[in-house]
Amino acid sequence: MPGSLSDLKNVYLIYGSEDLRLDQAVARLRHRVAEVADLDFNFEAFDGENADADDIVAASNTMPFLSERRLVVVRNVDKMAKSGHDVLAAYAADPSPSTVLVLVATKMAKNTKLYKAIDRLGGIAEYAAPRKSEYPREVQRMFADRGRSIDVDAAELLVTAVGYDLRRLNTETDKAVAFVGARAEVTRADIERVVSTTAVGSVFELCDAVANKDAATGLRLLGELLGNGESIYGVHALALRTIRDLIVARSAIDAGAGSLGEIARRVGRPDWQVKNLPRQARGFEAEELADALRAAAESEAQMKTSRDPRLAFERWLVRVCA
Repeated sequence: MPGSLSDLKNVYLIYGSEDLRLDQAVARLRHRVAEVADLDFNFEAFDGENADADDIVAASNTMPFLSERRLVVVRNVDKMAKSGHDVLAAYAADPSPSTVLVLVATKMAKNTKLYKAIDRLGGIAEYAAPRKSEYPREVQRMFADRGRSIDVDAAELLVTAVGYDLRRLNTETDKAVAFVGARAEVTRADIERVVSTTAVGSVFELCDAVANKDAATGLRLLGELLGNGESIYGVHALALRTIRDLIVARSAIDAGAGSLGEIARRVGRPDWQVKNLPRQARGFEAEELADALRAAAESEAQMKTSRDPRLAFERWLVRVCA
């Protein structure tokens, strides 16, 4: 969306699957309109799931009060009936020049009257979720927006711990910034300490249960984590990292380098975080760990195609612990 006030469209359709990006886009538009409008008197919001399209049009045709513009925001437009879309499409064909109408949706077919009408005005903006490979860069941008820097390795750790959820990553970014205080650079060690003091810390407890071959505790923690909104895919990613750490530690032990310092160096993390790893690695044979790694890849494929990804992960967890 263009930055100057003269480029403000009269109608926008903002849609996409990532609600944080939608909220940020609406906030940017609100900020721009607020430069020429007192939004205490010139703002109305509707929920498309239960709003009447005629009421939305009436609000959009209302003249602004002591300001140049009005702002009308309608969320969940995709949940409106087709008849409501047709009413809004008719309005978009001849919109009020003093109102910015913002329609927000998760999905919107491009062959609908409403989409085509707004597209002719140049007001379409799609905000799709990033590809998985792009999430670490998104995290780096979040820190940059707060005047902080973070390297890719630390950003990847945060994504692994939290999962592919921009809103939760945004929240954890705020926590990390508060943790480091005035320091400009956020390190991997900072992220490790921050996530271990939040609900995500239970994910690491679950990984400890896997490394200890404690299926009962692992299954209990998994239920608690998922009940608290954790991503099953984020849990799986950290559990997979645990198996890889165990493989590195087991290899070091078999090569005669079983000290904590040597294992921590090979794994690439501080001693305090891997203090239990040598003992846990000795509880597995190398063949068991290789089998666990292969099974993790199989379970991930099953999770992506199954209606019950949790069950696929649970079966893997029990297999490793058995």
